[in-house]
Amino acid sequence: MIYEYGAMSSKYSIEADNKLTAYAGMIAHFGGNAAMITIYSPEENKKDSWLFASPLEDRLNEVFGGGERAFFNYMDEHVEEIRAACDTIKQIKL
Repeated sequence: MIYEYGAMSSKYSIEADNKLTAYAGMIAHFGGNAAMITIYSPEENKKDSWLFASPLEDRLNEVFGGGERAFFNYMDEHVEEIRAACDTIKQIKL
């Protein structure tokens, strides 16, 4: 599935088998700076946004399944899938 996301005045697409891998790829793409990323599509995924979340780590853990370190555990356990998704990132012209 293709997801669209961005930060500030940039917009990108990423392809992944599931939303968590796509989200992890988005965060990796921005060097771990998750706080500035917004999700544009698919529409139903906008509800997962962590933009402006405080505390950010709690929101990411919630999105990634709940529990302490859920986000970091997902990253550790799905490295290859996340790398493959990152290889599909394309900038979208605004």
